[in-house]
Amino acid sequence: MFPHPLQCRCLTVVAVVISCFLHQSLVAAPPEEFRYIDTHVHFHDRKDGDLDKVIEWMDQMKIDRVINHPLAQSRVKTDDERSAMLRNYAKAKGRIDRFCIIFPEEVQTVDEAVAILRKEKESGAIGFGEHYGVNLNFDDPSCMRLFEACEKVGMPVMFHMDRNKNLDEPGFPRLKRVLEAYPKLILIAHSDWWRQSQQGACGELLAKYPNLYADISCTVKRSAIGKDKEFARKFFTTHADKLLFGSDSGWWSFGKEPMPEFQFILDLDLPAEVLQKICGGNARKLFWEAQAPANETNNR
Repeated sequence: MFPHPLQCRCLTVVAVVISCFLHQSLVAAPPEEFRYIDTHVHFHDRKDGDLDKVIEWMDQMKIDRVINHPLAQSRVKTDDERSAMLRNYAKAKGRIDRFCIIFPEEVQTVDEAVAILRKEKESGAIGFGEHYGVNLNFDDPSCMRLFEACEKVGMPVMFHMDRNKNLDEPGFPRLKRVLEAYPKLILIAHSDWWRQSQQGACGELLAKYPNLYADISCTVKRSAIGKDKEFARKFFTTHADKLLFGSDSGWWSFGKEPMPEFQFILDLDLPAEVLQKICGGNARKLFWEAQAPANETNNR
């Protein structure tokens, strides 16, 4: 005997309710006081008071800590600017950190790069980037000098990829060469690297190479991650230990509409443990707790 249509509808409703309950029990909502660590921002830091604007934005966006990546427009250019920059970071210690940058054409030897990076590290820099490699292959000799120097000094490298920066082929053979040549160098992928996420290359590399991480900024508008939430949820959960929250916010966007990554990561309904790793835990381990990236290596 077949059930009455009304009974079918009731059973369907009950099934949906049970399914939703199970989903809610497995996927924890972010804590009320949830806060981010944003590992990828850009701002000016050369004048007294520059970081006050950043902290105001951080408080507005519920960000505990940020890492600033200098660009050509925002690098210090004089000794006075450097002194002001260091004063700014000293006042913001524990909330704002910085990476440093050398352009490939600025040094001719590994030793020259090492000397610069040691000085930067002694004055508080915790990494190298955003590394662009304009009109260069990812494994160009001038870039390899910088990678080797960063490995020697113990500085993680955050790199950008697009149609004319840090060029590589499908499957990232040039990136693989660098990962294997410098196994103690932490590399953090960004930007168009994510375009190969749905083809499998990104996940394969994250799973295979312990020295590769990825910054999730630029995922929403440039890759399948932002177009397919189910794919994104699975990818973020599978690779939760290798992903870092980054918004790629900058002086051009402070006080305006936030970068989409802030809301996107919450909309994925990730398990609380995964959310906490990506939005803070991994960064703490990588930049402030782990010993390996902080110590110079003598293996080369």
